[in-house]
Amino acid sequence: KSCATMWVLLWLCLWREASGIATHPRPRSMTQQAQAPPRPRSKTLEQQAQSSHQSHFNWYAQWYPVHVVETMDETRPHRVELLGMGLVAWHDDTGWRVFEDSCPHRRGPLSEGRVEGGELMCSYHSWKFDGSGRCSAMPSSTKEKHRLSCRARCSAYPTTVRDGLLFVYPTRGAFLEASFVEVPTVAKKGQKVKVPAGVRDFPCGFDAMVENTLDPAHFASAHHNTLGNRYRDPKPYKFAFKDNKREKGFRLEGDFGELEFVPPCLTVYRPHNHQMPFNGSLAIGTYCVPTAPGVVRPLAVVAHDDDTHAKKKRKTTLAEYALALFMSELTPVWLGHVLSSIVLHQDAGLLYYQSRNLRAAQARDEDLLYNDLAFTPTSADLGVVAFRRWLHVYGGKRVPWAPEAQESQREAVDIYDMWNAHTTSCKYCLVAHRNVELAANGAIAAAIAALLVVPDDEPRRIPLALAAFAAASALNFLKGLFHRYEFHHHDNH
Repeated sequence: KSCATMWVLLWLCLWREASGIATHPRPRSMTQQAQAPPRPRSKTLEQQAQSSHQSHFNWYAQWYPVHVVETMDETRPHRVELLGMGLVAWHDDTGWRVFEDSCPHRRGPLSEGRVEGGELMCSYHSWKFDGSGRCSAMPSSTKEKHRLSCRARCSAYPTTVRDGLLFVYPTRGAFLEASFVEVPTVAKKGQKVKVPAGVRDFPCGFDAMVENTLDPAHFASAHHNTLGNRYRDPKPYKFAFKDNKREKGFRLEGDFGELEFVPPCLTVYRPHNHQMPFNGSLAIGTYCVPTAPGVVRPLAVVAHDDDTHAKKKRKTTLAEYALALFMSELTPVWLGHVLSSIVLHQDAGLLYYQSRNLRAAQARDEDLLYNDLAFTPTSADLGVVAFRRWLHVYGGKRVPWAPEAQESQREAVDIYDMWNAHTTSCKYCLVAHRNVELAANGAIAAAIAALLVVPDDEPRRIPLALAAFAAASALNFLKGLFHRYEFHHHDNH
């Protein structure tokens, strides 16, 4: 009986304690009581995130362009980056291959290797690999089982070439899976395609570059005297949704023409306005390739209707003349690459510091939404707002970089560099740079010869020398564009 009484009393004590905890929560500490209530947030994107249409977007199950094929030297490997992963592109007897830029032996960089006999050789110990990644030669071992081991294979990624671009599917070994995924392209059937600007990396965020390409309203201000006039052209332009494909992107239509975003990184602009009166016959596609944190590779593709009427139509705007120049078969490839920096570098400084400002604000409060960071009340901002909504609702808020990806901590970044960012990796521009340099030196020699060799009483002596010096000056300016082109908006009057 006493034992039963003891159990009843024990049960009552436990019930009382449990009831006290449940009905009388522990008081908050002084620190907790002193905390200020959280600052209210903008609700637009949060409400979108709670939408029943929300879905998960897999960034690693998509096709990304990483290089322009015609600028790549097939006799050597090329290092590329994608989503923070270091990769190497090389050409065998059948086409372009992409491996992880890491030899399975001692993890040396395969991009520092050699292409010999349709195989990729690692320069560290001369191991060789075929197009599938299989080790075909291991000079340091006579045992076949070493060479045939699965640990001696390179990690290979699916590749394809479309519209002159080398695309990579960033999931190793997923060749069957990749074959069912559509490659995002710009051109429609029958359109003529050209890649006008070559390859270069920009020191800015992926999101800032996408914003820029979805914002034609910036043309007049940021590209004053090239694509518009900052004093005459800015107006309250209108845009509206034409097609909202949710996780598959969106299309807008408005005063500037049509804008489209195709995830994960393609934006397409079909201009139609008084400065670019193409009425749907022209499409400017920009792949804003997320190479590494703080670095983006914009690859532009121009698609244009190739019909007789368009060729014979009288040109009235700078954009029409520029299109004719870029699309002409007579225009050297290197010239388009070099001249494009004149327009691209008008954005470079803006995007670099915009990215830094966004990162600094998010570092102070990682929960900040874009609505808290930017004031975008106008219809002209609809493309930017729609992209930010897509990124927040479907894209996981940010690019899911590979674990090994690290953002550069360098403060001294040359925003306007062309030599390292493009020229050294472009076979056309390297040859053109050498030829321009030779021509400039030849022009200087001709000017000196005119002064020293031509008789003093020859009336053409001075004009010949001046003409030669002028030619040398122009060629040296052109040579400088292969190295660096600096632009500041306060100097663009």
